[in-house]
Amino acid sequence: MTRLRVLIVTNLFPSNVEPGYAPFNRQQFSMLGKKADVEVIHPVPWRIAPGSASGQLVDHEVIDSLDVYHVRYPTIPGLPSLNASALAGVLLPRLMKRKKDFDVILGSYAYPDGCAAVLLGKTLGLPVVVKCHGSDLNRVPGDRAARLQLEQLLPRATKVVCVSERLVRAAEALGVPREKIAVVYNGVDRRRFPVMDRVEARRRLGLPTDNEMVVYVGHLAEHKGTLDLLAAIPKLADLRPGVTVAFVGDGPLMKEVTALAEHGNPARGMAMAVGRVRHDEVPQWMAAADVFCLPSWDEGMPNVVREAHAVGRRVVATRVGGLPEAVHREELGRLVPAKDPAALAQALSAELAVARSLSPEEISRIAVVPSWEESADALLAALESAVHQR
Repeated sequence: MTRLRVLIVTNLFPSNVEPGYAPFNRQQFSMLGKKADVEVIHPVPWRIAPGSASGQLVDHEVIDSLDVYHVRYPTIPGLPSLNASALAGVLLPRLMKRKKDFDVILGSYAYPDGCAAVLLGKTLGLPVVVKCHGSDLNRVPGDRAARLQLEQLLPRATKVVCVSERLVRAAEALGVPREKIAVVYNGVDRRRFPVMDRVEARRRLGLPTDNEMVVYVGHLAEHKGTLDLLAAIPKLADLRPGVTVAFVGDGPLMKEVTALAEHGNPARGMAMAVGRVRHDEVPQWMAAADVFCLPSWDEGMPNVVREAHAVGRRVVATRVGGLPEAVHREELGRLVPAKDPAALAQALSAELAVARSLSPEEISRIAVVPSWEESADALLAALESAVHQR
């Protein structure tokens, strides 16, 4: 059988400037590259500003055997409504002579990448699949001009892929017919995230082995619920004295996390500002937890929750996006409303009380986390379906 030839357009991909960016797309597309011929265009907004990283990008590199082209395109601050057409305008000249090299275009992130892919597909005569991740349908449509373009262009894609069932409803609200939508969950590399012993993980990280610990892994930002978790710590300490909440990651709220970690009252709960860690340390931090926490305001299907389940840890998260699809049994954790530190503290306390009652092996088994190969197979099926429809 002839291998499918796929052109991927996505801002969610690593580069020489940010080698650790968007690991979920890297892993899924790398696995897809074993089953199809894949080329990646990674568009980067060209911003003239002090310290702008876009000027340090190489034009081309090979990542996991995939040809990746980092392409700069102009953006005007405050006018995101122009981004899709600007991106399509930059890419079209370089693709006109190569349109016979591809069978399908995959735009990974609805705006501007997916909308630009739809514009390109119309001109090049190629089917287009748009992969939606979460914030592209949950937050981007809050900009009226971007929403109008999503409503106009997203339904014109040959097929739309969503990473959760909940995101399907967001796509339908933008006018995409249900029959055009496929759900493709992201996967987890269980070789990187195997079931781990809590005590051993803490010893490797140089952590105390006897206290209770909650771990958060991710971007430290308001919409990720960082401030909500910080506000929950004193309330949690009243219920579980001596508990530690470790924040693994970096972001705009790192200063607030560090301030509480350095100047907080131990009697009111301890925060630990871990910062960004190496990729091979992330599974160890998850395994070091008694309970993993993700207090986001919106999500598609966050991989960190899948990864925490894979290593065998219960989860407290918010009832947003696809999280009810991941935390679908009481043995896997519990969900709370977003932006509610008191409810978050109560749920964390309740989970800490039972965290060690079920073995990590049993938690991992119940979670039924897909592998990256299964994820790539489902994405390939959606791409092939788009080609056949065309």
